[in-house]
Amino acid sequence: MKRFLFICLLFVSFAASAQKAAGLWRGRFTSVSILQQEVSYTYELLLFQNGDSLTGYSYSSLSTGEFYAVCDIKGKLYDDYFVVTEKKTLYQNPPEPTGVMQSHILFFTADNREATGEWKQTNKRPTQMFLEQGKTFLKKEEDPSKSGLLKILEKKNAIQINDPVKPSVVNQDSIKLASRQKEILLTIDATADSVVLELYDDGLMDGDSVSVFMNNNLLFKHILLSDKAIKQTIHLPATKEGMLITMFAENEGSIPPNTGLLIIRDGEKRYEVRFSSDKKKSAAVMLRKN
Repeated sequence: MKRFLFICLLFVSFAASAQKAAGLWRGRFTSVSILQQEVSYTYELLLFQNGDSLTGYSYSSLSTGEFYAVCDIKGKLYDDYFVVTEKKTLYQNPPEPTGVMQSHILFFTADNREATGEWKQTNKRPTQMFLEQGKTFLKKEEDPSKSGLLKILEKKNAIQINDPVKPSVVNQDSIKLASRQKEILLTIDATADSVVLELYDDGLMDGDSVSVFMNNNLLFKHILLSDKAIKQTIHLPATKEGMLITMFAENEGSIPPNTGLLIIRDGEKRYEVRFSSDKKKSAAVMLRKN
């Protein structure tokens, strides 16, 4: 299934240690195979973090960028390291029936700006005698224009940018959604094909502003909450993954934290969710089609 991300890359400093894996990583990997030792491979990871769970994309290519593979990945964060495993090849040039899928274990440096470790092949092609393995070297990347991965995701419509005239420039809104932990307050199994969202400030109006994401796609940008409803109808996908609605605090108003009321109308049913978000976590609701 195609995954859509709204990647607005303001590469902020991920000060919270709990979110140290989130973001764009760029570097390389080497192979211990005698046939591959002289080949230069570029490697990138775009990671989204929810607690200690990681999702995102990987990108591997030769130094020229002409031959590449983009994979869907999943992983887990530990105290001093993280593990990511490629689950499915999404895009590959040239197309191949079977590609090399990798699993990487990467250890953070003291400042969490670099990660080094090892990788190993997780699948075996029919012509292989031995699984490949090697070393991985990555750094946090603050300039999205250098990323081969983002260019491919943009070209494949897996990410969106604000300025279609300049497709090589990603706008300045941030990978900020990935920089904070998500707290799922409620899971709703909806009976209707679509639901209506209504957003209000919760109680005293003190200038709270939020951005609202539908999965990783921006739905509302920097909206001021008040006693007047901000409404949006969304259609629910008929998949087991469902739809995650996340309220990202743009500020904390004059009375911290950022608080609001989300009303969800599923046909005749009505759900009220009072949420609280701050600079370390975002409140979220999971919507699934029953």
